[in-house]
Amino acid sequence: MRGDELPKAVRERMYAERHRLLDDDLGQSVRRILDAGINDAFSSELLSHRVVKHRIARAFQGEFAIPDLHGGDLVLGLDQRGQFLCCLMQTLNAHVLTLGGSGSGKTTRSLFMALQIIPRLPGAWLFDFRKREFAALRSFLLRVGVDLIVVPARLLRLNPFQVPLGVVPMDWAACLADMLVTALALPPRASKLLLVAIVRLYERRGVLRGSRDYPTLFDLREDVAGDRDANVPARQAIVDSLDPLLLSLGAVFRYRIGWSPHDLARRRIVFELGGIPEAAKNLILNTLLLSEFLSRVARGVSNPAMDLWICCDEAARLVSASNPTGGISDLIGLIRGTGAGLDLSVQGADIAPAILSNTATKIIGRCGSATDYDTMSAAMGLTNAQRAWLRANLVPGLFVGQLGEGSWREPFVFQIPPMRLVPQGETPNLGDLPRLPSEPSSGP
Repeated sequence: MRGDELPKAVRERMYAERHRLLDDDLGQSVRRILDAGINDAFSSELLSHRVVKHRIARAFQGEFAIPDLHGGDLVLGLDQRGQFLCCLMQTLNAHVLTLGGSGSGKTTRSLFMALQIIPRLPGAWLFDFRKREFAALRSFLLRVGVDLIVVPARLLRLNPFQVPLGVVPMDWAACLADMLVTALALPPRASKLLLVAIVRLYERRGVLRGSRDYPTLFDLREDVAGDRDANVPARQAIVDSLDPLLLSLGAVFRYRIGWSPHDLARRRIVFELGGIPEAAKNLILNTLLLSEFLSRVARGVSNPAMDLWICCDEAARLVSASNPTGGISDLIGLIRGTGAGLDLSVQGADIAPAILSNTATKIIGRCGSATDYDTMSAAMGLTNAQRAWLRANLVPGLFVGQLGEGSWREPFVFQIPPMRLVPQGETPNLGDLPRLPSEPSSGP
């Protein structure tokens, strides 16, 4: 029997159940009456009234339903009627992916989220790759007693060789070799040479036996350059990539024991990475994220309340489908539920399948190409009519979102309220970050 041949009462009941029109107390009472086979006039009229009212509302609101998202501690934005849409902040623990072209309002959305999230979590990392927009939050957060730390790239103190808390040194050596290949854009053959060199340096300094006398990138450069038995093109590629990096950012990587990502994860920090080479941005970002993620996985952290929110406003270097071995794609499925929530924003559809599969909440803004719309629409399960609506109606600050958790799972339209945050041009603020020895442990 076709759907249109079913009795009117059955079709209305199916429609009501599909759209959750009987979930309130009165609706549940009507559901029990109907389940008992009682077809009284009151129950039938109430069911018909709700179905007709819902259909009329759907006809006027367009392709996307107005969501029932009014309970929660995090404001997502405004719905089509100008009312606040809310969800639980813990929802972000399962990661967020936002796709939108330049000028679509991604940064404004990130700032709007940051103002709400940072005061309520012990740890937050915000990465500025080009501009200084996140630093503008500092003066506003000070009003609620939160001192946001702002660290320019050249004041960072990191050592990629430093083994994360709880991680076996040999495991970190393998991960570090792959990460350096990706961050420095080295040929795949360099991975084996790097792994051998890293293990050799760890053995030489006793790291495999528990020593914290870690080698540095300077040591790696000298070891690889002096290995005359290594593959010549791979060896030269490593040296050619490390030389300009160490020349421009040697002060960042000169410490044998730098700032621990595990300690940084308990602070609210803006990392300003503008003005440095792309390879350096990739290396800093991957060092921080992979260290903390692998540490949480190794320590067996499972299903805690979110205690670290990581916002990457330009995350293409992390999620690229053409760079699937960057580490994040491999780890993102494991780190869900470890208390670290990723909020990734990208401009284009070059996104690894693992990222699409493991970011529970997805958001799309105005895009620059049909491929961008198609990729994200397919990931969100949008209908053809909804896809056509995106191309014709999205404007800066207007988004379509889909939550991966909670009672409302349908895509919905929301608007980010306008925000006027003016960068203050303040001097760097290192807050309570630990002071390290002023003299370098090694050098070129």
